[in-house]
Amino acid sequence: MKKRFIFLILAAVIVLSGCHFGKKDNVPQTLSNVNVTTSCSPAAKFPSGSKYAFVAFAANQEQSDEVGQIDRRIQNALSEELKKKGFKPGEYTDINFFVAYTFGLQQQIDVLVAKSKEQGNEWISVVVAARDYVNGAMLVQVIDAKSMEPVWLGVFNADIQLASVDEQTKQERVGYAVRQLLRTFPQ
Repeated sequence: MKKRFIFLILAAVIVLSGCHFGKKDNVPQTLSNVNVTTSCSPAAKFPSGSKYAFVAFAANQEQSDEVGQIDRRIQNALSEELKKKGFKPGEYTDINFFVAYTFGLQQQIDVLVAKSKEQGNEWISVVVAARDYVNGAMLVQVIDAKSMEPVWLGVFNADIQLASVDEQTKQERVGYAVRQLLRTFPQ
């Protein structure tokens, strides 16, 4: 009887504490103010095994090395997550949906203005300071290959610290963003 009581107490503690034994997707330390928004058409249904292709934009051919690396990280992370969901890459002539994506970064600054009075003269001091992060956004759009209509849209916004980080951390940030975006992707 005592063992049963202890077992029931243990089970109740686990249930009430919201214990989660699965892998938790923690926000990387170099990201903050994360916001994910998705929108889906009721027509968006892609069964497992559906094929996709990335849309290549002509402007991407003239990008810097750094932008090219970010682009490859995003495409690799999207491919990996779509594979986990049962989708396969295909050729343009034999696919179910197109995946188009873009990203942008915006530096933020603070302008501090102070007014002082010394020896009868008024002085205005202005200090412009760049923040130690940038606002980043990634947009992913899925287009049905038959109708050529957009059927799913996801937007990931976050503040990204400007700290010097290694390649693995950069990949983790992109992987996290893509996982969060594709959580609601239709299957």
